[in-house]
Amino acid sequence: MSNYFEIAKIFEEKKDRVEFFKNAEVLSVKNVLEIILEKDIKQLIFLIGDPGVGKSVFLNNIDELLEDRYDIIKFDTPFMEPVDFIKMLIKKRDVEIKDFSIEGLIKQVVSIYKDENCLITIDEAQLLSKSMIELLRILADSKAFWFLLAMHKHESKEILNAPQFSTRPHKVLELGKLQKHECREFIFKSLFNKNEASLAEELTKKYLNLIYKLTKGNFRNLKKLLYNLFLVLDYATNSDKKRYQKLSKCLLIMAAIEGGLIDA
Repeated sequence: MSNYFEIAKIFEEKKDRVEFFKNAEVLSVKNVLEIILEKDIKQLIFLIGDPGVGKSVFLNNIDELLEDRYDIIKFDTPFMEPVDFIKMLIKKRDVEIKDFSIEGLIKQVVSIYKDENCLITIDEAQLLSKSMIELLRILADSKAFWFLLAMHKHESKEILNAPQFSTRPHKVLELGKLQKHECREFIFKSLFNKNEASLAEELTKKYLNLIYKLTKGNFRNLKKLLYNLFLVLDYATNSDKKRYQKLSKCLLIMAAIEGGLIDA
């Protein structure tokens, strides 16, 4: 009998252990990003997409995607002050700060990085303060850095339409949803690794259309649905509730309700 609790843990959302699934969208964005970095001038690059499509995972694995060809400095939180941000960049090069004024710091950090091929990534960039946005504009104008800013698609318009960005060189990359066959591939791969190929086959053959409809191809929602599904199966098995011990449309609906994907 399958250990449903252990299977559920495969799909649990954890920041320190997030499945990196290289679907077509990821590979497409990766390929375009490589072309920009190789062919274009240093500038701001915006990675946009709906919540849950995998922007953070993309940034977390960007070293692997770009095969360590660039010096990448990652910032997982956008809550920074301009002075502290520049100080962190200077300290990463083990250089003593010469002038603590904002003008002096900008001049020094540009002189340090101008001849390097450095890519700075910032997650949740839609939460950056106006002062940080202005600083990034100044640093981008210096042509000393590449910046890759990940942000929610629906909140990106205001930032992208701001004069400091709309009138300057920048690129926009969009990460989209999974296709139906990619949902199947992810499910099968995940369960196959747990020696649950027959379970994967049953789930994808009978219920893939419903799974895709409930999750709308959103990677985070897909994992959430599967996580809750196997927790329900685990509970039913341990509580001797025979009616709910096998995969069914009812269980998928219950898992979707539990995960907030549909209203009860």
